[in-house]
Amino acid sequence: MGVVAFLVNASLVELLAQALGCAGAQIIAFPAAATTAWWLNRRYTFGASDLALSREWLRYIAANAVGWLLNNATYGVMVFNLQLAQSHPFIAVAAGSLAGLTANFALSRRFVFRQHH
Repeated sequence: MGVVAFLVNASLVELLAQALGCAGAQIIAFPAAATTAWWLNRRYTFGASDLALSREWLRYIAANAVGWLLNNATYGVMVFNLQLAQSHPFIAVAAGSLAGLTANFALSRRFVFRQHH
């Protein structure tokens, strides 16, 4: 599921970076990718929890804040310090995605998609 979310994020960043800058593009792309990952995880990886849909989504976003910080810190460092990443921001998206992937999976499994009885 992380690969699909990465593709959503990277595609949107590449499409929007020239018009919005690398930071502006990521502000739009990251929430779209996170929502895509949540939906795919609830559908295919973990299954839906017994929480209301909106509550499950909010819990997913909250639980993945650590991964979000790792992801976006890596992205920011790269696009603001490496010319290659500024020219091709999908490289920074890939590095950021790898940085946040493990934390997101573990936290999602533990705090979002376990059954809440």
